[in-house]
Amino acid sequence: MDADGVSAEGDTDVLIVGAGMAGLSAAVACARRDLAVRVLERAPTASEVGAGIQLGPNATRCLQEWGLSGDLERLSFRPRFLCVRGVSHGAELTRMPLAD
Repeated sequence: MDADGVSAEGDTDVLIVGAGMAGLSAAVACARRDLAVRVLERAPTASEVGAGIQLGPNATRCLQEWGLSGDLERLSFRPRFLCVRGVSHGAELTRMPLAD
């Protein structure tokens, strides 16, 4: 790697450990800056884990800038409302409609 951080062909400029949302986002951002990126992941296959991910406006703007709007629309779910329940009794505390 030279003084400007540019590596010879085939070298890795950035090594990212973990192919979750943060790791893959970092990899895309680095690749868009013409850095050679290698992502390491322990899991043998990529799969959905957890109950879901909520992406705020800043995150969705990044995905749109990276040209992923179509995939985002195709794979996303837009809830009609947000329901907050009490942890000890499970009763609904409030409900908020989520408009466009």
